[in-house]
Amino acid sequence: MLAEIHGKISSEGSNLSERLEDQLTANVFGTLRYLPFHKGIQPILSKAVFFSQTDQMAFINSLGRRKNEFIGDKVKFWVKGERSEIDVLLELDHLIIGIEVKYHSPLSSDDQLEREASDLLKGKGQTPKFLLLLGTEPEVNMIAKKVMEDRKLPSGVHFGYLSWQEVFHQLVYVQKNETFNEFQRLILEDLVALLRKKGFDRFQNFQSLACPLVDHCSYFHFYTDEQFFHLSANRIEKEGYYEFC
Repeated sequence: MLAEIHGKISSEGSNLSERLEDQLTANVFGTLRYLPFHKGIQPILSKAVFFSQTDQMAFINSLGRRKNEFIGDKVKFWVKGERSEIDVLLELDHLIIGIEVKYHSPLSSDDQLEREASDLLKGKGQTPKFLLLLGTEPEVNMIAKKVMEDRKLPSGVHFGYLSWQEVFHQLVYVQKNETFNEFQRLILEDLVALLRKKGFDRFQNFQSLACPLVDHCSYFHFYTDEQFFHLSANRIEKEGYYEFC
């Protein structure tokens, strides 16, 4: 709905296949804003990763200063600045958060995040400002690391990243909150179903499958110091067959 309201998707849906990123942005954050801050957006964004412990603590502390109340009217979409357009912008009392959302797509330009950070600096004086890159694993991790290595972001904006897989994981965890009313629980169920449909549910282990295929005591024997294994598959399918070579 929000993607169409903001003109990202045409009323006829003719460009829908090209705007899946905007549709996902609207579906997730447009829905989360209906929940109280401490039951939706706060626990999810608290999983953002920063490159310094100082920035990490500043972000967590700033999130924690926000009282448990409705902030739906403070969540804005595709906000145009002088040099950029920020996908999601949260302007709260104690912090400003800009979120650049990616869904299987690269940054639009080498300086996209630099321009967004510059525009964030123009808001609300001394209020701490954070820029988050939200994307899929493992691409988002690599993009964020390169951004930090390039050191092109202006000082004054704290940069971090978050993956869709982590958002899914956190939504599943938040669902366990017994204080949700029936309406709020239904919102979360829909979001979890959407992100699972998108394939953001991380592979846990073979034993978590409904019918475990492998007896770990009998078949897994690793004679190496390596702790990382790579399967050349973008997604583990339950009915598929995979093997280590």
